[in-house]
Amino acid sequence: MIKRSVSMLMIAVMLMTAGCGIINDVSQTVNFATETTDYLQSLTDFGQNMNTLAEQAMTDLDARTNLKEQLVALKDQVVQYGSLQVPDYAKDIHQSIADYNATLQNGIDQALTNIEQGRAVFDSTGIPDTINKINELLNQINQLAL
Repeated sequence: MIKRSVSMLMIAVMLMTAGCGIINDVSQTVNFATETTDYLQSLTDFGQNMNTLAEQAMTDLDARTNLKEQLVALKDQVVQYGSLQVPDYAKDIHQSIADYNATLQNGIDQALTNIEQGRAVFDSTGIPDTINKINELLNQINQLAL
């Protein structure tokens, strides 16, 4: 009787443990999808506003300060996204985003230097092209969701 009770208890614990693994996988997948979508959308939003922000920054000190702050915040987002837990099925797409992120980080550094030197903010940064590629990737992801 005790052996049977212990066996039943062990089976119950194993099932609960396995169930927790499934729940963790689902949670990780949902978290990755949400974080990735939010991140890509924030890059898209920045891309839509960056030319206007750059034009304003050329003549307005407050706009220049605001743009610098946005660039620093964007760089923080890029770095933060790199530490996201990635489910196995999403490793390829995450790697594509990580590759774009490396280019984006270099571009942000160059944009900040351009601001300090009074040059056109996004010249020679690669940011517009990278954000366009990220938008294409976001569109592909959205098509998969349909």
